[in-house]
Amino acid sequence: MRLLSHILFLHILWAASGTSWAATANELEGAKIRKIMHQGADHPKPKTPKLAEEEPSGICPQPRHTPEAPEHMLKMTNPLEPTPDNLRAGQLLFKIDARPTACKVCHGFGGDGMGIIFEQLTPKPRNFTCYYTMEDISDGQMYWIIKNGSPGTPMPSFGYLSDKEVWQLVLYVREFANKTK
Repeated sequence: MRLLSHILFLHILWAASGTSWAATANELEGAKIRKIMHQGADHPKPKTPKLAEEEPSGICPQPRHTPEAPEHMLKMTNPLEPTPDNLRAGQLLFKIDARPTACKVCHGFGGDGMGIIFEQLTPKPRNFTCYYTMEDISDGQMYWIIKNGSPGTPMPSFGYLSDKEVWQLVLYVREFANKTK
């Protein structure tokens, strides 16, 4: 019921403002993040204990200890060009179509690692907006993680996606960091 109320609120806000759904969602997501960041000591603590090496979502650079892909995968480069069609397909997967859940649920609408469930996850989701973190992650590493998941993290496998869909996701995810160069 709460989700339905939220969707209805978004629709009313969107219709009244004359802006796009994406702009409205970005504004709401930003407001939610600002509220969380400004709550300080009053912010509810996660119920699960934190790992010693865990870093909070949204920081840059974000140190991580994700298992490394096999050597032959690390050397892979994305065979797709960042055309509008490929980027749009990656965006749809990231924000809507990927299953078991869309990437934005964990990684955030803007790719900053602060999705709607980030507080419940240990370790926290990757912040794709950080150029300094993302520049050292090869296309092959990203492909391997999307296809196989990441052991020791909440990142699930998206093995059902076609190779083309995974590469489209990689292109789209790279766009978050490219905007912060």
